Amino acid sequence: MGVTRKALPRFDGVVGIDGHDGTGKTTIAVNVAAQLGMLYLRPFGGSRGQDLSRASAEGDTESVLRIGASALEHALQSAAGTGPTILDRSWLTVASLVDDAVFQARWTLWIPTVLCWADLPTTLDRLATRDEAAESVDWHRHYIARYKAIAAANECPLVDTSRAGEKESTTEMAEAVLALLNHARPH
Repeated sequence: MGVTRKALPRFDGVVGIDGHDGTGKTTIAVNVAAQLGMLYLRPFGGSRGQDLSRASAEGDTESVLRIGASALEHALQSAAGTGPTILDRSWLTVASLVDDAVFQARWTLWIPTVLCWADLPTTLDRLATRDEAAESVDWHRHYIARYKAIAAANECPLVDTSRAGEKESTTEMAEAVLALLNHARPH
């Protein structure tokens, strides 16, 4: 992928926890927000997430980028002045849905983000307990690899929840979130 990051705007006190479905990101994001006394927001919840999924399914890159940016801008406005905030999904979700070169050339909302990741068997086991439409194994394999590659190319920390329990994963994620918050502060 060979990404060169641009000068990034700072969003003090805001950290995204992102990743593919079934990684534990929502449970862990809620836990970390509670543990650290942070506001918890879901930028792609409800109709925004549905609109993003629909645009992606239609191959409408322009709409994916517009909906993704709008959802994150709305979350950042909601978080303004409230103190530290955890976003349950961030720019990695948008990046996973479009061509890498297009995303890198056009995206501007670089929020510090931790990838919540799980291997394919763990992801499939977790998703099997949900009452949702099932996607193919190849679809999940693609997005698990895609998130990991995008996170690595953009130097995002990764928390692997495959073999760790909820408590251990929450602790590791909280440490990663605090490291990103401390790194974003001026010295």
